[in-house]
Amino acid sequence: MKKKILFITTGITKDNNKVAISGGDIRLFEIMRHIYQQNEYDVHLLTNKNGKELTKKLKVPYTKLIAINYSVSSSFSSNFYITLLTIIKSRYMNSQYDIVYSSCEHIYNVLPALRVKLAQKSKWIAAYHWVEEYPWLDTRGNTPAFVRYSYWLNRVISGLLIKYFSDEILAVSKVTKNKLICTKHIPSRKIRVVYCGVDYAKINLIPVQKKNYDAVFIKRLNYGKGVLDLLSIWKEVCKKRHGATLVIIGDGNKEVIDKINKFITDNNLDSNIILLGAIYDFNLKFRIIKSAKLFVLPSHEENWAIVIGEAMAAQVPVLAYDLKEIVPIWRDNVEWIPFANTNIFASKILQYLNNEGRRHRLAEKAYNFVKKYDWNEIVKDEIK
Repeated sequence: MKKKILFITTGITKDNNKVAISGGDIRLFEIMRHIYQQNEYDVHLLTNKNGKELTKKLKVPYTKLIAINYSVSSSFSSNFYITLLTIIKSRYMNSQYDIVYSSCEHIYNVLPALRVKLAQKSKWIAAYHWVEEYPWLDTRGNTPAFVRYSYWLNRVISGLLIKYFSDEILAVSKVTKNKLICTKHIPSRKIRVVYCGVDYAKINLIPVQKKNYDAVFIKRLNYGKGVLDLLSIWKEVCKKRHGATLVIIGDGNKEVIDKINKFITDNNLDSNIILLGAIYDFNLKFRIIKSAKLFVLPSHEENWAIVIGEAMAAQVPVLAYDLKEIVPIWRDNVEWIPFANTNIFASKILQYLNNEGRRHRLAEKAYNFVKKYDWNEIVKDEIK
């Protein structure tokens, strides 16, 4: 008889009638896909209404899906409500699970995992993507104070539960492991380092496109991902290169989208900044990436940034802020920009746009580097 594993991801959001997708979601679904294909476990997934929609869009396989009939938004009240619903839902789950796997350190994933572990004596494996900074020291790209402090408190509580009750912690990167040891004081013996990956071979099957855009940005559109910096950077680029085009893939809440649209209108950048929203189709996404000369990521918080690896595999050079969490991962295969310095970022973009040879050298170097992060190899290690 097969063993049963329950994956939990209950915080997938929807804004503007579009389901958001993060690097953490991609990582979880790749692990599920490979474990399901091995046919050694019954793969169950606890998610919400948005997660059910997203698994369908991305064709994620599973044995059984348990969906909470609620569509989560990015608001604080919605996050609080889904936390309550997950606790209630987990009380009435009758299947006996050998393993429960919480996909990230948010409390709406941690609490149901804890309940299943205690009620069924399951082994709890907790994935840990990012260790929070103190909200009075890090503004997360000018995120409102109430949101910052709520986000921090959520992670403090869930971090304590993971520390004392989980059986094993999968730290996504060595930097995360070190921070868990130093700031959370979790014993190193309880933590294993795991990685993220890219569909290297599949990306390479997509033909190289004509370079229709000067740059592309892919992320969820919120303050922490640097969208306000991105707009300021591109405004500076357009002062020197009037026809420069930036395509933005991703979506966010109405407040942020309204700010982006207002900035574009106020600065007459309608022909320079193109908003495409969320894209779920793999081929379309990478056709757009490959049609850009640069990939830009002025994000204020990242743990791994799968999109960097995807751009590398698509042979597009990457420029990003020098965040201490991701520099050790991608090393000198990215053009690192001093954190929060939008003027230098704009200047570097112009240097690369004016030098095709420089773009080609960085893209080729990074393309050869990222081969080792193929999903097939990453997931094999995690399954062990």
